[in-house]
Amino acid sequence: MAGEIHDDERGLGPLLWPNQRPLVPPRELWVGPQDPFVHFVRWMWEFRAYLILLCELGSDSSVLELGCNHGRTMLGLVDYLRPPGSYEGLDIMPAQIAFAQQRIQAAYPHCRFTLADIYNQIYNPNGRLRADTYVFPYPDARFDVAYAASLFTHLTPAAASNYLHQTRRVLRPGGCALFSFFVLDHYRGPGTSAWEGYEFNHALPGHDDVAVYNPAMPEQIIAYGSGAIARMAEAAGLRVERILPGFWSATHPRSLNEQDLVLLRAA
Repeated sequence: MAGEIHDDERGLGPLLWPNQRPLVPPRELWVGPQDPFVHFVRWMWEFRAYLILLCELGSDSSVLELGCNHGRTMLGLVDYLRPPGSYEGLDIMPAQIAFAQQRIQAAYPHCRFTLADIYNQIYNPNGRLRADTYVFPYPDARFDVAYAASLFTHLTPAAASNYLHQTRRVLRPGGCALFSFFVLDHYRGPGTSAWEGYEFNHALPGHDDVAVYNPAMPEQIIAYGSGAIARMAEAAGLRVERILPGFWSATHPRSLNEQDLVLLRAA
C-alpha cells in the first residue's frame, strides 16, 4: 500500500518525517521497483540541498519541476515551501500524476501536479501531443526556479530545445534552472562508465555533439556535449553558469549527483 514502510525498510523509516510516509507511492509506480528504499529516499534530500545551495531556493520561492514523476524528488519541499512559496510538477505519466494529485496535492494545496499528455513510446504511448511543440501550461515569468532530474537525458534535440525555450518563458528574469544531463565530454568510451547502460557509442544522425545508447530508440538514454547544451541554452535565452560532474562517467575525482548537473540562469 502507498505510504506503508515494509519490514525490510523499517530501519530506514527515520529518513522520512511521519507526514511524508503516506506520500510514498506503491513500488509499482517507482522508477526502479526493485530499488532499495534508501535509493528512493535519497532523491528528495539530494534535490532539496541542490536547490537551496545552487539555486538559492527560499521558502517563499515558486518552483517548477519538469518530469516530476510521482513527486519523488519534491517530498523534502512539502514542509520547506510556505505560501506564497509554491511547487508545480509536470509529467507525462498518468498513473504517477494521479497518485501525486490524490496524495500530495490533496494534503498540500501549495504543491500542484499537472499531466502533460505528450506522446512517448516508453512512458505515454497514448499521448496526443508532441514534446517539440508542447507549450507549458503556465504564464510567462511565473517561477523563480525550475529543475528536472533525469528528463533531458531522455529528450531528443528538438524536444530539449523546446523545453529550454519554455523554461525561459516561465522563469522570471534572473531565475535559475537546474537540469541533469549526461554531458558527452565526460564519456571515455566502452567499459569506462559506472554502468554499462551509460555508454554513448552512437552519434545521433544530423546532430553534432550528441550521442545515444540505443540508436533504434534515441530517447532511451541520450548525451549532449557541453557545446550543444550551451548553444541550445543561449538560443532559449538561458546562460550556462556551471556544470557539476556526476559519477556516472567514473572520470572525476569529485562528483555530486549520479548525472551531471547543469546550472542555468535566465537572461
